[in-house]
Amino acid sequence: MKDKTQRLWSRDFVIVMLASSGISFCNYFFVSTLPIYAQNITGTTFSAGLMTAVFTFAALATRPFTGILTDKVGRVKLLVAGAVLCAAASILYRFSTVIVILILVRTLHGIGFGIHTTCGGAAAADIIPKSRLSEGLGIFGLYGTIASALAPAIALGIIGTGENERFLPLFTLSAVIAVICAILDMMIRYERGKPKSSNNGIPTVEEAVCSSVPLPRLYMGFEKGVFIPAVVLILVFIAISTLAAFLTIFSRDMRLGDIGLFFTISAAGMLSSRLLFGKVADRRGADIVVIPALAAIIPCLALIPFAPSRFYLFVLAFPLGLAQGIVCPAVNSMMFQRCSPKRRGSASAAYFAAIDLGYGIGAFLFGIVAEKLGFNFVWWGSALFALMAFVIYLVFLRGKDTKVT
Repeated sequence: MKDKTQRLWSRDFVIVMLASSGISFCNYFFVSTLPIYAQNITGTTFSAGLMTAVFTFAALATRPFTGILTDKVGRVKLLVAGAVLCAAASILYRFSTVIVILILVRTLHGIGFGIHTTCGGAAAADIIPKSRLSEGLGIFGLYGTIASALAPAIALGIIGTGENERFLPLFTLSAVIAVICAILDMMIRYERGKPKSSNNGIPTVEEAVCSSVPLPRLYMGFEKGVFIPAVVLILVFIAISTLAAFLTIFSRDMRLGDIGLFFTISAAGMLSSRLLFGKVADRRGADIVVIPALAAIIPCLALIPFAPSRFYLFVLAFPLGLAQGIVCPAVNSMMFQRCSPKRRGSASAAYFAAIDLGYGIGAFLFGIVAEKLGFNFVWWGSALFALMAFVIYLVFLRGKDTKVT
């Protein structure tokens, strides 16, 4: 009963969310702008695409090791290390005047981002009251939604016409923000002087049981309980990766006009769902929100080829954003619940690795589909992946969002 009275907005929760938001801004500053910088250096579009691939792979490769390490040494030290690496990369960008150096610095940035986001998710799960985990993770995830909505516009405004010298203020801004995040991370207090027991040196029943049960075996750095939720998440992000990668090009080919408002409306849907549906998942279980959300993604994607106008796409944007905002924190919460409490770092790593994999596979796979078969098959194919996620959830996860310890 005591856990239910704990407040969500604790001092440490706010600090972790602010620091994670800052690092996310440092990421989204460069998602749309660094490809321009790379293209200026080499004169090729291949190097522009390489920036995203290198960053994503570096973050993905870092996550399993970070998950294991953060469970052993704690969150705060690695949070600070991740922020420092992001700051160092932001400074080094200004000296990256040849493509090889730029690739190395981009790799360093991906490693720092992978470390910080993995540890940030684990720290949030530590801090959030257990009875409010889905709600808390939904609110915590808003940092990414806000950063993705604001940071690219800020960055594009700074670089203006895109000459390389116009990137210098952006590199400086990113470095300053990352340093501030490192300072914020050092202010997190919940790991300091943790008592070995919460009962004046006498282990509680829960602590005694947990300490007497051996930890499950790791597979590729993860407990097996996280794999099925991770598969669902990978399939969902394979499906929705097509929106970021191809919707703008599709709208140009179809002469639908500027669809920038689509992403704003989608972000509003994610914001609404994260604020509203986490409480429902905590009180009534994940199924009641996740199953309808997964089901809604399928027709929304399948209907995109029939768009007669951009207004049609705007109508689809809100339910797509709403569904994504429901599925992500609910499945994230499920991963933490199905993983040992001492392995929250690896559960956080699995969550972010699933997102990285989904985006990477989706962009690569549907790039080939778009070139060979056309955009209609991109949207129908993405709907098929969403259907696969829906079926796997129904078969393997429905009714099983219970804690596994």
